[in-house]
Amino acid sequence: MRVIRDDRGEVIIQEADLITQMFISRSYNAFTFRGMHYQTDPGQVKTIKVVQGLLIDFLYNLKTKEVQVYELHCKSELLNVPKGWAHGFLTLEPYTIMAYTMLGTYNPETYTSIPWYSIPEVQQEVLKHCTAEQITISSKDNQATLL
Repeated sequence: MRVIRDDRGEVIIQEADLITQMFISRSYNAFTFRGMHYQTDPGQVKTIKVVQGLLIDFLYNLKTKEVQVYELHCKSELLNVPKGWAHGFLTLEPYTIMAYTMLGTYNPETYTSIPWYSIPEVQQEVLKHCTAEQITISSKDNQATLL
């Protein structure tokens, strides 16, 4: 098990086998943004469950540019992110906890992200809840590659 901590919170990673990873993401603050992450080769499938708190979840189809937005809390159903979709989320409450699994071999060479502000629907939804200055985000995610 690995634990990665930064000013956003922590991510606990448990590798179940060669192709399945389990994560728990704990965000300390409201308005923590993680994403928009994806992997192209091989693709990965994610299954997401909010354990505590409230967040807005974003799915972005890399081929069609379709955006799906979900408000998720602990009573929400599982959310599946198919291959070929980028995924990100914005916490709306402090101490939001999300558990998820990723099915597919991790490949750091093809794992990347898109800046949240470069997808108009995501940017619009995020800015309904907070200002850009209120967001806690890693520099890697904030300076991701534009498509």
